[in-house]
Amino acid sequence: MKNLYDISPGQVWWTASDVGWVVGHSYIVYGPLLAGATTVMYEGKPVGTPDAGAFWRIISEYNVSALFTAPTAIRAVRKADPDAKELAKYDISSLDTLFAAGERLDPDTYEWATRILDRPVVDHWWQTETGWAICANLRGLEPMEIKAGSPTVACPGYRVEIVDGKGRTRGSGHRGQHRDRPAASSRNTRRTVA
Repeated sequence: MKNLYDISPGQVWWTASDVGWVVGHSYIVYGPLLAGATTVMYEGKPVGTPDAGAFWRIISEYNVSALFTAPTAIRAVRKADPDAKELAKYDISSLDTLFAAGERLDPDTYEWATRILDRPVVDHWWQTETGWAICANLRGLEPMEIKAGSPTVACPGYRVEIVDGKGRTRGSGHRGQHRDRPAASSRNTRRTVA
C-alpha cells in the first residue's frame, strides 16, 4: 500500500469495488487495514445513489485520501455530470490521488478526471490472477510522470515486453501484444523433498 499507492497509517483509503472481487477484498479489507489506514466500505453505484455526486460526497464526508475505482465508474460519472456540477457541491481537499484499474483508462476519461479533480489520476494494470499491479506508477517510492493511456512501468518482479506476431520483442513506441514474466511468488516454486 505504501510503495504502490503512498498510503500511510491514519490515511483514509477507498476502493469503490465489490468486496467479492479480488480488488474488493484485497484493497477494501486486507491491504488498507494491514497498512494501518482507515478503509471505506460503500455499497452503491457512482451515479443514481441518488445522483452523480456519490463519489464526491463520500470523499468529503470521510476525508478520503485516495480513491481506487474502475474507469467505467469514472465514465459513468462523466456521462451523468459532464460539467462536474455535483463535484462543486463538495469539499474534496482531502483527496490526493485517484487510482484507476480493471480496464484501460482511455485518454479522454483520464483528461476529464484530471481536469475536474486537479489531482493526479493514476492508471495501473493488473489482473485478477496476479492479485496486485503488473504495471504501475509507484507513488510511494518514486512517482513518475503520468502519461494518458499508460500504466507507466512494470512493477518489481515483472518484466513486461511488447512482441510482434512472431513473438519477437519490439522496442518502445511499437504496437503489438504484451508478454509478461510474472513475479516468483506466482510461479510454481515447489521443491520435492526426499
